[in-house]
Amino acid sequence: MVGINRRRVLQSAAAGTVFLAGCMGGDEENGNGGGSENGSGNGGGNGDDEVLGDPEYTEGRPEPGGTSMEDMPDLEGEVIVYSGRSQPRVGELMDYIDGLYDDLTLEVRYDDTDDLINAITVEEETPADVFYGSDSQSMTFLKDEGLTTELPNDVLDLSPEEFRDPDGNWASFTRRFRALACNPEMVDVEEMPDDIFAYAEDEAFQDELMWAADQGSFQAFVTAMRVIHGEDETFEWLQTMVEDQGVVNSPGGDSGLAEAVGAGEVSAGFTNHYTLRDQPEGAIELAFTDGDAGAMFNVTGGTVIEGTDNQASAEQFVAHLLSAEAQEYFATTTWEYPSIEEVEPIEEVPGTDEFSPPEYDLNELAELEATLDMLHELGIET
Repeated sequence: MVGINRRRVLQSAAAGTVFLAGCMGGDEENGNGGGSENGSGNGGGNGDDEVLGDPEYTEGRPEPGGTSMEDMPDLEGEVIVYSGRSQPRVGELMDYIDGLYDDLTLEVRYDDTDDLINAITVEEETPADVFYGSDSQSMTFLKDEGLTTELPNDVLDLSPEEFRDPDGNWASFTRRFRALACNPEMVDVEEMPDDIFAYAEDEAFQDELMWAADQGSFQAFVTAMRVIHGEDETFEWLQTMVEDQGVVNSPGGDSGLAEAVGAGEVSAGFTNHYTLRDQPEGAIELAFTDGDAGAMFNVTGGTVIEGTDNQASAEQFVAHLLSAEAQEYFATTTWEYPSIEEVEPIEEVPGTDEFSPPEYDLNELAELEATLDMLHELGIET
């Protein structure tokens, strides 16, 4: 790989930081437990304990397949991770990995995605070795700024080709799908339209829909709509939703949206599939669109920062989050879909055969500036 002047790139990247401020939106988890620098997680990980996720959901599950951490190279030295995933979500797993290796010092800075990216771009020589992204657009942004390095094939091969960067700079750990959270007492979920554009046309949904426009996942959905369906059709859909359908903006992110739907404040809301996780059983059900932007998926993942002082362990840390143990942890604690097919999603979420996502390049979700301009033009608060 051609060498790169780390100091020059970081200084030039800082000029683009204004674009980042607020652009990633930050999914709700990033605001909970964020800002705990160099912290550890909420569980006591050590080499003697199994980390297979939430005990409430691991019982009766098959042994996870894939590559075990035991079969991966040891991690050693200091590895500093900038994590856009919150401590309550992944801290226990970070502790576990740290406890496996006597010669490893793992430090994790948890914060909002956009704050971490801004830090990397303005730090004269960032201490970060790994960036753990809560979405593909954040990892792509760093790649496009020349701040990441290509992962080796033995790491990339752990992540399916369709869920990783085509240039090999990041690998995905989990997937999440867009869906509509529905109140089953107010709508027949089976009768919900499977066309995202129908929600702007049907008067039955007037004043009955909610979205969370300040969330990175919603902004990625709008970006996908722009990429797949075009600028004009996207603008018209958003405008109709606001001016004619009276869509409500959630005051509390995706969790607040799910609570509002479950309480009957609105009958449905545009969100991610895992909002099921924090709601009482049966309070909401999911409906899906078919083959359009409403059925898109996004990924979490990891990338190694260019110029790291511990290249080998940084790369293998990414590999560890694609291990059988980590993938089982993600499945049962985040309710997301593991990247490796050898680990099954939990029964509480729909099977992947219920989703019909459109085809697009995950890197295109980083085209956020035009999305934010469109939302602001329409007065949609982000």
